[in-house]
Amino acid sequence: MCSEHKVAGLADQKKHSRAMQAAKDAKVSANGMLVTVGRILKRMRTQRSLTIRDVARSSGLSASFLSAVERGESDIALGRLTRIAEFFDHDIGSLLGYSDRSAHPNFVTKEDRTLINRGRGVRYESVRLPGLNFELEFITFAPKSKFKDELSHEGIDVLLVTEGDLTLVVDGVDYPMQAGACAVFSAHHPHKVRNDSSLAATAVGFTTGRMA
Repeated sequence: MCSEHKVAGLADQKKHSRAMQAAKDAKVSANGMLVTVGRILKRMRTQRSLTIRDVARSSGLSASFLSAVERGESDIALGRLTRIAEFFDHDIGSLLGYSDRSAHPNFVTKEDRTLINRGRGVRYESVRLPGLNFELEFITFAPKSKFKDELSHEGIDVLLVTEGDLTLVVDGVDYPMQAGACAVFSAHHPHKVRNDSSLAATAVGFTTGRMA
């Protein structure tokens, strides 16, 4: 009987030890996240030559709290983090992606590049960026070509005309664009692009939402 009690006691000790180690690992992981968030906030603040008081005043949070977050000594609720992200013109996802988690480059593979049929005379290559919910689009328009269909999807779109003249159409309104012009708009609104000129044109697109 003593032997059985001893074996049971050892088993309980092992379970307790595993639970303590799991709790310790979770604490380390949480602390690591706090340090990462704090490092991101401090980097973005200093790159914009802002003081902690500047961020506190604009976000409505106390300077002492923000200082503790930057040092990795205080947790931060989702609502508060959202307010800070908005101040820096980010959403939470892009804010947390603004980190040094990966010290080496991620290269785009062949599988990340897709040619999409947007209409006759339009070469449209979509490039998915590794680890991010972003896409780049490299678009070439033959003279008098256009998207065959209007697009509408989640996210924000950016269109930069790199050569020639193009017309961006959003919600049925034409926006003529020349080389060097850049437009930012909500991709939720129906939009398309056309080339009305007799010369070829090129553009680079960027979207924060995957297109269907």
